[in-house]
Amino acid sequence: MKGFRHLPGFLAGLFLAVLAGNAFSAELMVTRSFSGAWDQINQESQGIILQVINQDDGSRVAVAYWYTYGNDRKSAWYLGVGQIVDEHITFDLYNSEDVGFMENGRPGNNPVKSVGTMTMDFDSCNSGNVTYETSHPEVGSGSFSIERLAGIMNMPCSGGISDDMGSMSMFGEQRIDLMSAREGLAASGHARFGNIPGRSQFEINTEGLPDGNYHLFVGTHDQGEFAVSGGFGDHEFSSPMETGKHLLTFDPRGMQIRIHDEAGVVLSSFDGEFEHEAYGHDGDQDHMYDCVSGTGMGGHGGNHGGNHGGDCVEDGEAIGIKVDLVNANQLPGARGEAEWEMTSNFIEFAVEIEDVPVGSYPLLVGGEEVGIIEAHEMMHSGVIGRVMFRDPQMYGGYHLDFDPRGRNIEVMQGDSIILAVEFPQE
Repeated sequence: MKGFRHLPGFLAGLFLAVLAGNAFSAELMVTRSFSGAWDQINQESQGIILQVINQDDGSRVAVAYWYTYGNDRKSAWYLGVGQIVDEHITFDLYNSEDVGFMENGRPGNNPVKSVGTMTMDFDSCNSGNVTYETSHPEVGSGSFSIERLAGIMNMPCSGGISDDMGSMSMFGEQRIDLMSAREGLAASGHARFGNIPGRSQFEINTEGLPDGNYHLFVGTHDQGEFAVSGGFGDHEFSSPMETGKHLLTFDPRGMQIRIHDEAGVVLSSFDGEFEHEAYGHDGDQDHMYDCVSGTGMGGHGGNHGGNHGGDCVEDGEAIGIKVDLVNANQLPGARGEAEWEMTSNFIEFAVEIEDVPVGSYPLLVGGEEVGIIEAHEMMHSGVIGRVMFRDPQMYGGYHLDFDPRGRNIEVMQGDSIILAVEFPQE
């Protein structure tokens, strides 16, 4: 075997030809956090440099550089480009031949040849096993164990989908209803999916189903069994994994969600799906609020981020206002609060109401309707409704293009005001 050198044009074409796998139910998934150096623990000074990358279409592929030795006891390299499915990566292996040290480029020359396959199977973020099969007589086929030797700085690994969350990801929570899919069955439920920095959560809650065991399907894949007792059931996932929850190794966004018993579907989201939206404001310099470089509010660039006034905050700091809503005596017991916050990276306004009938409640700011609060029955907390506005916008919420400070906040039921407050200026 000869020394291997990078061939950017070849790799670019090859990456585009490899499709990343769909997310299935699994105990572990290979994420970008698996990138790093992996040591062959039973062999001398040999191992794999692994990179998990994304293509222009958003799909993921893995690239492996296997460093080993030839019969001449000199360093030798193989390149693998692989498809990721759950905790497995299946590579096509390549080797280069007849290239000299510092040899000048030869247009049209392609010394890289296919020599076999390799599979990496991981049992954790730090260990796994590799099998290979090649056409090289001196290498042949075999297997070896690997352990993580080094990772990427400040990139923890959970083996769940939160590992792949980008620094510019859209954070927030979405909720969709699950409705009866069987005639005569008076049951319902909902599903929630949320992203916060470094953490993703997905859960379903059902009520009204007969007691027993049910299966959760996300898209076409069975994501496990859960029990219904006393008419209530829930199935929870998180990444990183939390006590009492399953590791979230699949992405529920863009998928239909269904609950099955032995006879078929009992609850379904039908056309309801969690959104993949990236609204285009995230990371935009027109949506920064620090006093030095921000252009979103009163920095050097004026008011591009919305009608928020002329304030700004120092980088890394935050200011906020939080007040209780006043009951207007239309719905005794109803209560709520409104909160406004500004940091150097975003500005947010949210209104939450409790102890109201399930339903839709228009929200008025300064006499103009700006959004709808959907109030839902929660399993342990009664009826709660919440609406959020943010700039940059996040999925599951509205774009904040108004300033609530110094204006009347009113929650409506039909033509009646049920909760209201004059929101403070500061």
